[in-house]
Amino acid sequence: MNVAHLIPALFGPSGIVGGAERYAFELARHMAVNVPTTLVTFGDKDREEAVDRLRVRVIGRPWHIHGQPTNAFTLRVFRALAQADVVHCHQQHILVSSVIAVWCRATGRSVFVTDLGGGGWDISAYVSTDRLYHGHLHLSDYSRRVFNHTGKPGVHVIGGGVDTSRFCQHPEARRDGPVLFVGRLLPHKGVDDLIR
Repeated sequence: MNVAHLIPALFGPSGIVGGAERYAFELARHMAVNVPTTLVTFGDKDREEAVDRLRVRVIGRPWHIHGQPTNAFTLRVFRALAQADVVHCHQQHILVSSVIAVWCRATGRSVFVTDLGGGGWDISAYVSTDRLYHGHLHLSDYSRRVFNHTGKPGVHVIGGGVDTSRFCQHPEARRDGPVLFVGRLLPHKGVDDLIR
């Protein structure tokens, strides 16, 4: 089985853009340990590289729909996903994910989606695209509730995960010092839990 992860904007001029992109990258990197995995994304120029066992394919010079840099599209995405048996789209409400979901259904591939916030111009503004996907993989129960997916079949909370070998507290670090949070103050971030 070959798995492909599709994320609309991973590599900007200075590398990985933000938390959502890093989440998709790390999930794909860890999946690659167990199954051949490719992360497909868009950038300024075509390139391929390997990160550990993960294959990263950047499709250069896509069309940015309505000038939205996180809503990229090109027909070359089909070639990049041709070997995939399973496709995981990391943003639902953008055109490339909707088109890929239809293509996956038509070609017998399984397609899943995780909404990481944001979006852009898409057919989902006019008609629900929820049923195009075999499953919705939420990062939190909050996300599942916001999208009104509680109790629906094919909907799962998979969590955000963390690489504890890379992100761990030093054994000699103080455990009663200040805490730094970098991110948007939104309910699903759990800052209230951190404060408590």
